Amino acid sequence: MEVTNSMRIEKFNGKDFRQWKFQVSCALKAKGLNIHEKKPTVGDTTQWDKNDGMAMFLLTSSMELNQISLIENCETAKEVMTRLESIYEQKSELNKMMVHEKFYQYKMSSTDSIAQHISKVENLAKQLKETGEEISNTAIMTKILSTLPSKYRSLRQAWLSLDPHSQTIQNLTARLLDEEASLTNEEESESALVAMKHSKPQRKFQNHNMQKISTSGQNNQHRFICYNCNKRGHFARDCRAPKKSERKPQEQKMLAFSAEQCLQSEADIDTWILDSGASAHMSYRRDYFSELMDYGKNSGGTTVRLGNKKELVVQGCGNILINRCVNGKWEKSILEDVLYVPELRRNLFSEGMATRKGYVIIKKYNEALILKDNTVVMTATLKQNNLYEVNIKTTVQIDCNLAQSSLKIWHERLGHLNLKEVKNMSKNGAIPVKLTDDINFVCEACQYGKRSRLPFHKSCRGECEPTVMCVDL
Repeated sequence: MEVTNSMRIEKFNGKDFRQWKFQVSCALKAKGLNIHEKKPTVGDTTQWDKNDGMAMFLLTSSMELNQISLIENCETAKEVMTRLESIYEQKSELNKMMVHEKFYQYKMSSTDSIAQHISKVENLAKQLKETGEEISNTAIMTKILSTLPSKYRSLRQAWLSLDPHSQTIQNLTARLLDEEASLTNEEESESALVAMKHSKPQRKFQNHNMQKISTSGQNNQHRFICYNCNKRGHFARDCRAPKKSERKPQEQKMLAFSAEQCLQSEADIDTWILDSGASAHMSYRRDYFSELMDYGKNSGGTTVRLGNKKELVVQGCGNILINRCVNGKWEKSILEDVLYVPELRRNLFSEGMATRKGYVIIKKYNEALILKDNTVVMTATLKQNNLYEVNIKTTVQIDCNLAQSSLKIWHERLGHLNLKEVKNMSKNGAIPVKLTDDINFVCEACQYGKRSRLPFHKSCRGECEPTVMCVDL
């Protein structure tokens, strides 16, 4: 950026408009120029025209040529500033929402000082006020305190017990600066104490013979190898590297920390990740799908290739019912054409699929906005692992979690009711399970029960008496 020589103002190039506007306002005030002063309708206007010309010259000389083309049709300095404000200080509902999200999602950086932290919060609050939203000093102080590191916990407790009339931003700033200076001095003292503890005093021998022995020992050190760091020139007792016995607990601690990080990441596997490399929406949860076309054996070898060249089998495609958060309200929606990949272990929201369906994705600061027809329909938040998590909730389909029972079991439970009636009861919800339709099912008991009893026919007896009698004596 170039800098004007007279007023030392950086030329405006379309970025950091608020800072540039503040510099220009200070320069106009120093020159005694007021661009909001109305032109007199009667009398001599020579002085007003002169002041307005000086103001326009100051404004245009502190702008780059590509920005001057935007205000070439303006005739007064006020029109120039109004045109720039309409371009770079949008007060639309979308801009209000973005400023709100910046304010409520802001967190203090570990590299910021207290003065920088308070300044950032106040600047965000000022941006909210410029959009027409009122924000109280209590909300500003709450934001400052709630985003402080844990080492300021005692100050927060002391501030809450303070008289409400004394709880002002000025008093809070003074207390925080004093606390920061006190903590800094304590940390420096602890560092100095640690340095003194680890420094080793030099031995001084009063005896001349002892001094010779010590000198001889120093010359012999170059022949030995330290068994702690495996370097020549010193003994293990004088080695500055951490001792082997001290390194093992440190390594175990790092491993435990890594395991904790892995457990935390495993706890978030049910979230949806905004992925620019995914060719389609994907999920590994079968119970998320409200409609699913199961490929089964007819998948045709459909696979998904990961970044490590590993291929996962796609077992189906369908729709998922979701709840999306828009302007603080949850609305129901449907995520269509989602691939069912059980081995994926992640839910991926494809940017490519969304853009093909007419959605626009805008990434700013720590958030991403998903728009359709200039309306925000979804948002995503940047997490600590540098991944955007889409702010949606997935509804688990109860029908998928219900135990499946065969048609045969419920046919027998209902006293061998007609199969057609059993199916109708399942569709109408009278049976609290999802029935599996057994195509080849034939109830053997019903077949026996429907049979009619055969008649017992009359038999013919002999007309004459028997002439031979056989007897076993």
